[in-house]
Amino acid sequence: MLESIPGRVFVVGVILLISTIAYSSQYFIFIPALQDSFTLSTLHVLGPFNLCVLLIFYNYYLAVTTDPGLVPPQWAPPPKTTPSDASCLPRFCKSCQHYKPPRTHHCRYCRRCVLKMDHHCPWINNCVGIRNYPHFLRFAAFVNISCTYVLVLLVWRTRCIMDAIRHFRFDAEPTTTEVIFIVLNFVLATIVLFCVGILSGYHFYCLARNQSTIESWERGKVETMISRGKIPPFEYPFDIGLVKNISSVLGNNPLLWLWPSRQNTSGGDGLSYPVPSHIDPQSQYLWPPRDPDDLRPSIFSSKYKRQQERKQQQRLKQQDGATIADGADDSEDYYDSGSCVTDSEDEYSLTDEEQHMNKFVSNSVYNLAGVIPDDNNNNDRAHHRTKQHQHLYRSSPSSQSSARTPQLSYPDDDSSDNDDDDTIPLSSLLTTRAPPAVAAKAIKED
Repeated sequence: MLESIPGRVFVVGVILLISTIAYSSQYFIFIPALQDSFTLSTLHVLGPFNLCVLLIFYNYYLAVTTDPGLVPPQWAPPPKTTPSDASCLPRFCKSCQHYKPPRTHHCRYCRRCVLKMDHHCPWINNCVGIRNYPHFLRFAAFVNISCTYVLVLLVWRTRCIMDAIRHFRFDAEPTTTEVIFIVLNFVLATIVLFCVGILSGYHFYCLARNQSTIESWERGKVETMISRGKIPPFEYPFDIGLVKNISSVLGNNPLLWLWPSRQNTSGGDGLSYPVPSHIDPQSQYLWPPRDPDDLRPSIFSSKYKRQQERKQQQRLKQQDGATIADGADDSEDYYDSGSCVTDSEDEYSLTDEEQHMNKFVSNSVYNLAGVIPDDNNNNDRAHHRTKQHQHLYRSSPSSQSSARTPQLSYPDDDSSDNDDDDTIPLSSLLTTRAPPAVAAKAIKED
């Protein structure tokens, strides 16, 4: 549902919400309560609040208009990146047709790869990446500060009203308009502080660990695969310590961490990142390790079904003497693992397992029936069945039924209740219609 709403609608809504809380509270509540808007006390109270509001708007503007980070064309990982495990391979984006730098992900809304992508935020109508992530954090921080400031002033104003009523100062009784805006701003500021507070708290936690929202999920998945023995131990390569983690995003000067700046405060190009001294720098190009199950085609996927259908058509054409045209594209036959594995390499196949299972089931049925299977006859029958599938609508129903349908033998309706007369050999249920001479000989032997 949110995908159908234009992103500009969210941006306009955010601006209106901030303006409503910031300016309606001042005009209808705080300024009348302070009696004179030009007094020194009013500037002391509302000056810091308006400064925070201006920083909110400016950081929001930077988060919306700053490009999150574009992958340079023709970028490739260093040639020394040689993985020792098939699950650890440089990542390749099949949508953009280029390699992914470390911590880069493809955004389906922006339809491009974003450097150090955190998430796509509809409220800023933009992806949150390496370039605008500092602005996004500062915007969330100043929203929390401003909403807390508003709630404190609202509580102060409410206590003044209750104190005036308690002392029977009815001239200080608030107007109806003021009461409405007190309730409205209290509700809006509480909701915004609750929602943005949870969001910013989680992002400050990720900032302390030097991880994005996507990487937080990746770390949990990698730890699960390691605990289950699917992959060897692989340490997260980007956690370099609390202070350095924060400095890598907000800048090296702690006094300017909350001050907005158009310059790149991360100090990096987004193509490589510092890693701890005990970790190989090349490991950042291999994060996250792939799940080995994702490197095999899924038997439940539509791609696998199309692959099997093409193989079946190829076998039918080869039996008829036809040839497959050169240059057929089988790129859809394989699961998109996101790695640099090409479609020309050998992939996992279940053809042998299917043939062995069919043979096992057939032999089991024949053993229960007491009949020894004839491999030559089985091959002939398989060949005739293939021919029958090819000429299904050209052959007559009667000939198909007599040539391929197993004939079942039943006793006569007037048979007695004797157990010997009711016994039917199981071999008769699996054999096709035999010639009259062979059938008569089998009856005599029984």
